Amino acid sequence: MTELIVADASPLIVLARVRQLKTLAEVAGKVIVPDEVAQECLYDTRLPAARQIGQAFGEGLLHRQPGSVRIAPLELAGLDPGETAAIGLAIALAAPILIDERIGRQAALAHSLKVIGTLGILLRAKERGLIEAVAPVIASLKREGFFIAAALETAALKRAEEH
Repeated sequence: MTELIVADASPLIVLARVRQLKTLAEVAGKVIVPDEVAQECLYDTRLPAARQIGQAFGEGLLHRQPGSVRIAPLELAGLDPGETAAIGLAIALAAPILIDERIGRQAALAHSLKVIGTLGILLRAKERGLIEAVAPVIASLKREGFFIAAALETAALKRAEEH
């Protein structure tokens, strides 16, 4: 996919919950996490996902980026601080962004960023032989409360040739 991607919190948290952070790093290359996003992910270290993410930082699967890039229009777009920081950093680095929330994706696209979501990472992982199938991971994501629109799930499974 790329040698560098900037990540927002939600994809990191959900991928941690289904133990796919290593897969993310293998697909994306270097995963850069703005400090605001890291703080959001690590807020409660009693949560298993926070522990997984903390471990991924320690293992070098994720890379924390201190400081933030301030882009005024993003601050007015109704984005949370993590989304704002992730989009700002992606703009500054001219890097793709891993983000799932609709408003964040729209803001990233409005700034001409390449956007990929959690399902896109899984599809690329299957294409590269890093995971055997997408469907079981999607099922795990859904068990963890990750919302996937039916049409999007069907399209992903079709692209993965699992439908």
